[in-house]
Amino acid sequence: MAQFLFGAGMMVAIPKTPLPTPRVLGTMQEASIEFSGSTKELFGQHQFAEAAARGQQKITGKAKYAQVNMDVYNDIYFNESVQPGQNLAIFNKEFTVDKTALTAVPTFEANTAFLENLGVIDNAGKTLTRVDGAPNEGEYKLDEKTGTYTFHTSLKEKPVFISYLYHDKKNGSRIVINNQLMGEAPTFKAIFNGRFNGKQMTLILNACTSSKLSLISTKLEDFSIPEFDFAAMSDDTNRVGELSMLE
Repeated sequence: MAQFLFGAGMMVAIPKTPLPTPRVLGTMQEASIEFSGSTKELFGQHQFAEAAARGQQKITGKAKYAQVNMDVYNDIYFNESVQPGQNLAIFNKEFTVDKTALTAVPTFEANTAFLENLGVIDNAGKTLTRVDGAPNEGEYKLDEKTGTYTFHTSLKEKPVFISYLYHDKKNGSRIVINNQLMGEAPTFKAIFNGRFNGKQMTLILNACTSSKLSLISTKLEDFSIPEFDFAAMSDDTNRVGELSMLE
């Protein structure tokens, strides 16, 4: 019987490390892996070639998947060190300016701290201007060490809407993206498995490196679908990989 493939299939990237942890590309949307080669044709006095030979070959691939995962991103592209902690954003949170100190201070749970100011809007929807000294009307001052916002007396006991970043030291994960030397990139084994009607096809590419990671692709009323491109090469034993199927 004929064999077919249906659906997005599954893809796993296995980092080239002494004790690798396989990284599943979760909620796959689509994948494409292409083999291509250059050809050189030999012509004489006639119109059609008398011989053709294949020269250099390349294998390129592309995968789209919906699950976001720091370890996957790092092992297939960034080649950094994953650390604990994450940076979180608060937008337009309402505070009432203290009537005595003329301040508004975001509160933080244990293991969290103020990180970055993202702006302040007053109760009329006007964006306030940050200053270093005592604020005049339409201005505010910020102590970044404590996350304390200080306002002009005209905003006493009035609402203001503050946006800011804060750092959670305990939860989540992060990487510091460094300016690495050219040539530095993670290598991984790529495994694609597709199936239909009880039959499977599996392609193993022994050594791959990614050339592109489309990390963010947001759209109104839709999910963001990260995408990465990669190329395959031969491994240390001069083997590129293995293709298997039932038919």
